[in-house]
Amino acid sequence: MNKIDTILAIRLGDEYYGIDSDNISQVLRVPAITPIPLTADSLNGVVVLNGKIIPVIDMKQVLDIGKVQINSQESRIITIHVNSEEIAILVDEVIDAVNVDDKNYEENTADDNFIIGFYKHEENLIQIVEPKEIIADDIVETFAPAEIELLADDRDKQELSSVNTNRYLFFKANSEFFAVDIELVAELIFVPNEITAIAGMNKASLGAITLREEVIEVFDFNMLFGFERVDLSLPTARILILRDEGKKLAFCVEYVEEIKDIDTSKIESSSVDEENRIEALYKDTNNIVSIVSKMFVKELIDKYSVAQDEKSHAIEDGSEDMRELAVFGIGQEEFAFDIENVQEIITYQEVTPVPDSNEFIKGVINLRGAIIAVVDLPKKLGFESQITDKSKIIVCTWEGEKVGFLVDDVNDIMFIEEQFVAYSKSHDSLTKATISLENGKRVILELRIDKIVDIEELQNIKKEDV
Repeated sequence: MNKIDTILAIRLGDEYYGIDSDNISQVLRVPAITPIPLTADSLNGVVVLNGKIIPVIDMKQVLDIGKVQINSQESRIITIHVNSEEIAILVDEVIDAVNVDDKNYEENTADDNFIIGFYKHEENLIQIVEPKEIIADDIVETFAPAEIELLADDRDKQELSSVNTNRYLFFKANSEFFAVDIELVAELIFVPNEITAIAGMNKASLGAITLREEVIEVFDFNMLFGFERVDLSLPTARILILRDEGKKLAFCVEYVEEIKDIDTSKIESSSVDEENRIEALYKDTNNIVSIVSKMFVKELIDKYSVAQDEKSHAIEDGSEDMRELAVFGIGQEEFAFDIENVQEIITYQEVTPVPDSNEFIKGVINLRGAIIAVVDLPKKLGFESQITDKSKIIVCTWEGEKVGFLVDDVNDIMFIEEQFVAYSKSHDSLTKATISLENGKRVILELRIDKIVDIEELQNIKKEDV
C-alpha cells in the first residue's frame, strides 16, 4: 500500500472519515443536482462541473447510515477519481486537510475492507476509506424493465397498413385549431427571453432570434391570420422552427397541442381562404382543424429567411454531429426520447385500465384502430403521477411495436450538437445519454425505451377483451 501523506477529514453523521488527498480533485458547495430515476439509492444524480457531467454519490447512503441533507450549509461535494472515472461524493461536512503523522496512523490489514486505516487526530478517530472499494458498483445500475401487456393482433396491423396517413403538428391560435405538415417542422422550442427587432420588418414579424449561431426571423402566427398578438408571457407559448430547402423561418404560437397522423381520406380541400393560407380542413371528434398551406409556408420561408451558413446546411442535411430529440418534462426534471423512435405526440385521452397488469401500466388507448398500451412514466420513474391539461402521451415505435408514454408535458423538439452529449458507457443503464445545455444550467436525460418496457412481452401477448 502507498504511504498516505495527507488526508481530507470529513464528517458523515456523527463519525469522522478520511480520504487520501492524492485522490481528490476539488471540494465544492453542493450545486444543482439532476436526479437519475431508478438508480441505486446512493446515486444522488448528476452535476455539470467544468463542462463535464459527473455522477454524485451519497456517501451516507453507501455506508447505510442515513442520507446527506444537500440543503445544509455544511454539506459539500468532493470530486475524486475512481477506476479512471471522475465522480463526486456527497458528505455532511468537510473538516480539514490533515497531515498524517506515522505514529498516529494504524493500517487496517483486514481483507476486503473499505476501511484501509485509522488515524488519531486530536480527540477524534478518523477512519480512512478507499472509495473505489465501495462506490464502483453504484455508479451504473441496471434497471428492471416493466412488463407491458399489448392488446393488439395481426388483424389490427393489416387494417392500419391499408390507411394512408400524413403527420401534422397541431396548435392553437385565438382558440382555433391549426395544423402544419410535420415535414416543414425542424424543431419546437420555448420562447427565448430576447427577440431582436428588424428594421422595416413585416407587421406580423416579432423580430429575429439566434439559434445555434443561426439568425431566424420569427412571425406571430396570430397576426398572420388577423388575430390578436400572441401573449409571449404565456407559459404555453412556443416557437416552431420551419424549414424548406436549407432555409428557415419561425412561427410563434400560443399553444402546441400534439403531433399525430391523420387519415388523408378525412382531409377536405378548402377554398374559404382567399389568401390561400389554408389548404384543407380536418374534422376530428370535437374540432375542425385548419391545415396551413405548405405553399404559403414555403413562400414565407423563401421571402423572409436569413441566408444560411454551412453549419445550417449541415443541420438540414442530417449531419452526424446533430441529434434530434423530443424533450419532455416530468416533475421538475427533463427527459428525452430520440425523435426517430417517436411516432406522434397526442394530448392525454382517457385510458382503459387493464386488469392484473403491471402497476406502471396506465391502461390502453384506441388510436385509429390500434390498441396501444400506455406506460405511466412518472410513476415508473418514481415521480408523482397526475393528469393535467398539459399531460401528453408520446407514442413510440420500438422493434415494430407501438407503446405510449404518459408524461407531464412536451417541452421541445430540438436538435442537439454532439459536443453537449455524454453517452452512458453501460448498455444496461436506463439513461442512454446526458445532455448539458446553457452552461450546465439545463440537464436533460435521454432514456432507453427498451429499459422501460419489455419488448418481448409486447410481441408475445395476444389481444384480449378490454
